[in-house]
Amino acid sequence: MSNFSFLQATWTELFETAREAEQNVNSAPRTSCFYARRSLERAVKWLYANDSYLKQPYADNLAALIHEPTFRENLEPCLFPKILTIQKIGNLAVHSDKPISSSDSLHTLKELFHVLYWL
Repeated sequence: MSNFSFLQATWTELFETAREAEQNVNSAPRTSCFYARRSLERAVKWLYANDSYLKQPYADNLAALIHEPTFRENLEPCLFPKILTIQKIGNLAVHSDKPISSSDSLHTLKELFHVLYWL
């Protein structure tokens, strides 16, 4: 049973990437952080596709999407730092040779849970 099972019926693809992050949290922390970031990006793009209040930013990358003022205004205040954590550690996992620990991946996964639960 996944902690992200609440997504399964409505957002199957999002559930699958979040579950990958969860399943790899201890055995492959770098992979876990990659999937956490991928889940975040999918969720953010879903919001842009389904919320007419959100204005498309200058670019279609995660950084531009999450820093767009209408996106930030639409969030609970406690969520933006969580989103930044997922993005930052996910980017390190993909683009850096810096070691990613299981505590990094667990922290990222917890933040992802809060963001996706809000969704």
